[in-house]
Amino acid sequence: MIITPTNMVQTLPFLPTEVLTQIFTLTTTLDSGASLHSLLRVSQHFHDICLPLRFHCVSLTTGSSIKRLDQELKRLEGGPAHLRRIMHLHISLTQSDIQVDSECETISQIFCILQNAAETLRTLTFIYHNTLLSTSVLGRIFRKSFPVLTELTIHGFYPFPSPMPSNESPASIPIIKMNESFMPMLQRLHLSGNRNPYGLLQLSSFDKCFPSLSHLRISGLLMAGSFVEEMKDALEKHAVYDDLKSKGSCGTLLHWPAKLPTKLQSVVLQPGFMPPHNRVGVVGSAVKKDTWMMIQLKDIEEAAKRRQSVRVMLKDRTQDPDRVSINSVLYCDWLGRMNGDEGCW
Repeated sequence: MIITPTNMVQTLPFLPTEVLTQIFTLTTTLDSGASLHSLLRVSQHFHDICLPLRFHCVSLTTGSSIKRLDQELKRLEGGPAHLRRIMHLHISLTQSDIQVDSECETISQIFCILQNAAETLRTLTFIYHNTLLSTSVLGRIFRKSFPVLTELTIHGFYPFPSPMPSNESPASIPIIKMNESFMPMLQRLHLSGNRNPYGLLQLSSFDKCFPSLSHLRISGLLMAGSFVEEMKDALEKHAVYDDLKSKGSCGTLLHWPAKLPTKLQSVVLQPGFMPPHNRVGVVGSAVKKDTWMMIQLKDIEEAAKRRQSVRVMLKDRTQDPDRVSINSVLYCDWLGRMNGDEGCW
């Protein structure tokens, strides 16, 4: 039988509700919920099935969309929890997206949304370009509790992940012990926006913050010779540590050593866009530093191929941000991962 627009509504409702629910759930990740919103208007039967899926996959790119969702979630407070369940969330803000005088209010609304989504959120992409506030805002992300979050992408001038000291524990989360992870199920972490995150592998507490982390990606590296040296040192020590464990030995590494997460299986490194040498403002010393970084990155990739420890992948440079927006790139990665693609990995 050929299903046409005139008989579709008469045919599909005879399928069991459970089957329709599975079908409609698949549509939520195709286009950030646009198809689902159309299905909500087909019939009362479709509306009742799709209603709990309305916030399954959400993309927020403007201050007005953030305000609207925050108001909708507050309206649903006190009602059934399944009607405000958020599984996949993409938040992307640039300076042109929000008004300067209302930016703090928008950030507050974002964290209200994250609070509502925390218990069910599986994937989160958060893009924030404000260099003055991004460190504190992204730091709050790292210290929020997301018990089932498995993938996290952060873009901005991010701080290093670290556990919250007990003397800074807010009274609002007394049930969380400070030696426990806020993201115990996180497996994939993508950090972007810091050109030279030197100290990330020395000062961060990856095992405490993300004990299940198996994939780590660092993007946007420029003239990051010191970080590349840090990564090289961590990879070498990780291989030595694996050898010591296999021999039943107990080795002591250097004080403040660069250290990879214990369960890490894969590292993806991506250099950022380097303007052409003849572009105004590009100085020779910057070109030399970046060239040296690229040599070191390729050495790391080749050395990793000879070891049976962590897999290292070196990606091509990011594209010119004036031609291809990082927001659109990360959005496509987020959407692709939900539909089974490799995304940025």
